[in-house]
Amino acid sequence: MRRFAAPILFALAASLAVAPGAHAKLNLPKSADAPPVLPPGVVPADQAPVGSLTAQPRTLLSAAGKRFDLRSGPPPLWATVNICDTSKSPNALGVRASVPGDGSGRRVYARYRAQWWSAQKHAWLPVAGAGKTGWRYVGSLDWTAQQGGWTFHFSQPPAGMTYVLRGVVELSWKHEVRASRRGHRRARWSTVRRKAMLTETGMRDVQGGDPVGTSKAMCLIW
Repeated sequence: MRRFAAPILFALAASLAVAPGAHAKLNLPKSADAPPVLPPGVVPADQAPVGSLTAQPRTLLSAAGKRFDLRSGPPPLWATVNICDTSKSPNALGVRASVPGDGSGRRVYARYRAQWWSAQKHAWLPVAGAGKTGWRYVGSLDWTAQQGGWTFHFSQPPAGMTYVLRGVVELSWKHEVRASRRGHRRARWSTVRRKAMLTETGMRDVQGGDPVGTSKAMCLIW
């Protein structure tokens, strides 16, 4: 049985206090409350996972000057699980997001969250402590698709039980606002759009996966 390599990090997530449906503030669809469909024999762990997190590299997809439109398929705006408890990444959940370019030059930021399914409370609950990042810069929206992600590392679940995990990505688009005051020009970045997405399966051109191209809605760690 694998064991987490850095137990000192367990203290980063010592508490969990949230009511069912608490993620509604993220403006997720009602279907976000639906229980997971699990393979036979999977017993969800009823204690919160704990761990640490690390950044994944940002990437640019698509040639400069190319706009994404309906003729070339749906824009690559998605969140997915690209790492899930492999030999190279034991007890890990990788969450990755893609944001299409639109030529606006706006900046986009992402905040990554890990959620776990509690069968006892019949709810998706946030992993406390190291289960959420701060706002992280993804890129400037020129004519390219930007990708960024974070990987969450967890403790080993109790024997015979499984951590059932998924990711949530919050996105924030910011536009530069310039103003003059007392003869000095200043610029600030104002939020013009917010969106929250659940991880989905079957996404294409996913970078940083283990193995390459991995795209899942959930991750099971046992």
